[in-house]
Amino acid sequence: MAWACAMPEELSIVPKGLVCLANLDTRHQPVHRSIWELLDKERPSAQLRYRLVDIDEQYPHSKAKRATYEWYVPKGILKTNWMHKHLHLVPSLIVIFFELDWNDPLFKDKQNELRSQIEMVRTSLDGRAAVISIVLLQNKNSFPTVDDVYSSERDQMANTLCNYFDIQKRSLCVLPVLPQPDNLSAWIDRLEQTFIESSQNYYTNEIRLVKKHKETLNNITHQLLHIRHQFKVGFFSELRQDIPSAVKSYRNAYSYLTESARIHDTNILEMKMVAGFLTYKICRISFELSQPVEAINHFRRHADIFKSKIGPTDLVFEHKAWLSKQFQTFADLFTLCPLAIQTQHPGFYYQEAAYQSMARKQISQACNRIEQADVDPSEFLKGTEFYGQRPWRQHHQSMEITDAQKEREAIAALRDAESRINHSELIISLLVQAITHFKKHSSNRMKLYLMYNLAEEYVSSKNYDIALNHYNHIVQAYRSENWWLILEAVLPAALKCAYLSVDLPDWIRFTLEILNPNINLSSQLKNQTQINFENFLLKHILPPVESTISSKDEQWKALPEKQAIPIDADTLKGLLECKVYFTHEAVSVDSEIILQVALKNGFPLPIEFSQLLLNFNLKEYNTLVHVTDIAKLKFLPGEQRILSFNFAPKSDHVQRLLEITSVSLIYGSVDRTHIDFQWRTSLQTTPSFQQTFLTPKWRTKAGHVLWENLPMRRKINIIMRAAEVQLTVEHQLPALLYESYPIKIKITNCENVDIHSATLTCTCSSSDDTAPTADDSLLSYSIADTNTETTAHACSRKLYTITKAAEIDQDLYVRCNNNRPREITIRFSYERLNLHCMKEIVIQLSVVNPFSIQFQTMGMMMEPLASLRAQEPFILMIDTRCTSIIPITIVNSSFKPSQFVISDCAIESQIDNSK
Repeated sequence: MAWACAMPEELSIVPKGLVCLANLDTRHQPVHRSIWELLDKERPSAQLRYRLVDIDEQYPHSKAKRATYEWYVPKGILKTNWMHKHLHLVPSLIVIFFELDWNDPLFKDKQNELRSQIEMVRTSLDGRAAVISIVLLQNKNSFPTVDDVYSSERDQMANTLCNYFDIQKRSLCVLPVLPQPDNLSAWIDRLEQTFIESSQNYYTNEIRLVKKHKETLNNITHQLLHIRHQFKVGFFSELRQDIPSAVKSYRNAYSYLTESARIHDTNILEMKMVAGFLTYKICRISFELSQPVEAINHFRRHADIFKSKIGPTDLVFEHKAWLSKQFQTFADLFTLCPLAIQTQHPGFYYQEAAYQSMARKQISQACNRIEQADVDPSEFLKGTEFYGQRPWRQHHQSMEITDAQKEREAIAALRDAESRINHSELIISLLVQAITHFKKHSSNRMKLYLMYNLAEEYVSSKNYDIALNHYNHIVQAYRSENWWLILEAVLPAALKCAYLSVDLPDWIRFTLEILNPNINLSSQLKNQTQINFENFLLKHILPPVESTISSKDEQWKALPEKQAIPIDADTLKGLLECKVYFTHEAVSVDSEIILQVALKNGFPLPIEFSQLLLNFNLKEYNTLVHVTDIAKLKFLPGEQRILSFNFAPKSDHVQRLLEITSVSLIYGSVDRTHIDFQWRTSLQTTPSFQQTFLTPKWRTKAGHVLWENLPMRRKINIIMRAAEVQLTVEHQLPALLYESYPIKIKITNCENVDIHSATLTCTCSSSDDTAPTADDSLLSYSIADTNTETTAHACSRKLYTITKAAEIDQDLYVRCNNNRPREITIRFSYERLNLHCMKEIVIQLSVVNPFSIQFQTMGMMMEPLASLRAQEPFILMIDTRCTSIIPITIVNSSFKPSQFVISDCAIESQIDNSK
């Protein structure tokens, strides 16, 4: 209510001394406009507020001052126009700008004109002590330097003007700006300092006058004046930028109000409103001084003091409105403080403001049910002279009600006016702000709780679609974290909201959530919910309507008759569960794929589905797993069933992965509105259940396959048909370097028919990962081919016909040109029934150097030589050692010296036929 929770705009304005500027023609004079723009520009540290006025501006008249307060009884605490008057109307300083040079030929005439303007301003002030200052706009050419502004002659003329105008010398200023300003900003800064000094002197005098009145007050009849005077001292201190003195005065006023002043039902509203003003001032200044703890402590004390001071019982809603406004205002102030933390931030205060508004709304609804008197509410809602007073008994400070009938009529009018207020709009605004701050400080639990309150308010204001969006978010969040107990409270309201918004998908989704076995609602409610669900989808009977809500039957009848409503069954934990299992990790292309689909029902009543569909990454298999037999899809409560499917893989899918992408279970006729339960993300491999000595007995009882024990496998590899041949090799390691190493390959046909057009392929690759160089081996099926110096790491041969049960041999020769280990892959492939068949074996080949050969040069006297000289004979000794682990017979050896070495005799082998 406006009169209960009014927060005047003037209270939120940072007080600054008011300075009125006269004779500035900003529209036609560029110099005047420049002066105004420099004075009026936004500055964080500005201490004055400027206002352009005409020379004949009328100012509020000053009241006659009382000589004594002995017999004076105050009518209230704070007038509604007092702050506005001193912020915007009553100046502390009036500055008259006037163009006048010291050497002006019309100096006397202009001097008289200026004096008449000063007298006009003094008359308009009507006794107020505002300072009058004169700023002479002069030609800058008469000032040769900035330091030579005041010559002795000019100083004498200035003194004469001050005496003539009856102003102090410091109130006369000169501004050299004509014809064009030069360095105007520096001159304005100096000028503004004199303005600040004069303004502060004015407010100092005002504070002195107020304190002087305090000495004549007594503590019995002048309690309200004590509060008023302290508030005025604080306000004037703010205007003169004395913040410590201001907050001290506000605290004194608050202490006197709460500790000494008499508070009763007739003045409770006035006391609360002024206390709220004082609290606002104290908290705002504390936040500005970076003292949030002092602000928080004061506000908590303020709330504790006045929470119990309700006032008239018929106007409790008024108290709740005031409390709500107090918390909201403090939260607004707290928002400007950068020191908020997760446990102390504005969101808590916006939340409390919303709760107080909710309580106000409940009381207001009770007011709405009371028959109101036939009175004109506007008579009792008029403005008042003092904040917080009742329009029908202004200036009334007695504890007794003089006109009881008028009081009853006024209260009835207030209750009637309260019943017309849109409380939901206020509550929603507060909750949105609270949620914003809890989200900012990562308080997800509180954010969800407030979102639930917000959804309720949207339902109350009949914004069902917005409420439904919030319910969806809340249910999803609590379900993902298994907060079943909270969901039990949320879901009935969400289901009602889905009905009111005529949203069929959400109505179905919330119905299924309620039917979840994890939701511990009554069996009667769950059974009736499933019956309503089946009646609507199968028999097209509209959902029943509670007597407390309006019927939406017409909108529900207008829904399309055929809709496919997809439901993410992965989120329905416990209601419907599905597992898929390929019995093998891989399957040959000539074998059958065996797939098992397990379904578990958690509905409270028997339920019957119409179709089961599986979708694969390879679309050709989608039609192979399809169940339409209703008998297989009828489930009792708690029943689980395993369905098996056998189908053959496609021949062109060899070496490909078959994967189940989704499972769909259809409820209802596909020709009308039906539900498509879909599983996607839950079809992941899970570890199989293993029984241990800690496993509860109920999980492993005999004759019952536990759901947790069912495995999951949604992928299977399709591999080529296994070749019905026996492939063996015979060889003897190690292989010697540069040897034509023989490997005997034996192929036995185990097929029941002859094999035609088979291919034998052998490849060689290095098995040394630390030396990834190109392989320089030579593979050949003929030993003659290995005598060449070429390399070939693969060889292939066609075997045209191998009769049934026949065995053939094939020799393979491998020559290795380095001693790195190798892998020899032998692959036998052929076609059978239009299917590619292959048999493959891999053998590891180790290569060793058969000899170790060392050379040594010696002189003719058999002495070792470190170097050789031209034309000098030497002896070459060759030491050959066998390093092979198998016996070797050296048939022949030869030595080929360089062309620069000449042998004296024929070189003959000395190790031929040695072993």
